[in-house]
Amino acid sequence: MRRVRAFSFQELLLSLLAPGFLLAVGWTVMYEVYHDEGAYYTTLMQEILAGEGLFPYFLIAAILMALPLGMIVDSVRHVMGERWLGIPRGGVDEGARDLGPAWIRELDKDPGRYLLYRHARAMLFVPAQAAGNLAVVLVVFWIWFVVKVIRIGGWHLFSPAFLILTPVVGLAIIVALVVRYDTGLRSFHQLIRQPSPTEMPGASAEAAIPPRAGL
Repeated sequence: MRRVRAFSFQELLLSLLAPGFLLAVGWTVMYEVYHDEGAYYTTLMQEILAGEGLFPYFLIAAILMALPLGMIVDSVRHVMGERWLGIPRGGVDEGARDLGPAWIRELDKDPGRYLLYRHARAMLFVPAQAAGNLAVVLVVFWIWFVVKVIRIGGWHLFSPAFLILTPVVGLAIIVALVVRYDTGLRSFHQLIRQPSPTEMPGASAEAAIPPRAGL
């Protein structure tokens, strides 16, 4: 049986480390530190930058936290997106989304189907997964921003253009990422359910799929 790696480097970098690092840095920027019993506040990032020699330690900590945070974000994306919201919507049967043990055992019997799955995962699933994870992170910050502006009375501190455009632009980016996530995941499921190259008459797995694109 082929030895399948838990994560490819591409998946590790795009889908887990990048969203996890963004969440760690963004949380530090948004987190408030109050002084003099709430008379004024700064952000945790401001405190780190004001301290002598703290930023390199923060950067190392954020890098070390990126992977576990990215795995948490990925779990939230999977549960909320694929289980609760039923993404991808349309074009994929409910049963086709579940790649259970029976389907996985087919990969051992058919090398062509295994290659098709690995290529589809690298080219379709991983970019869609990264878009979904980034959407989860941005949703957290979007909600945090709205709550924070309301709580501190931001309409007295910021211009109307900033208060209107920031959430609108953020929401547009979230919608674009969700659409990319949905379409990429739909294409992935549709492709891996197609007949493998070895099942097609007169075709071979090596001829149908370029070896350089494999993982």
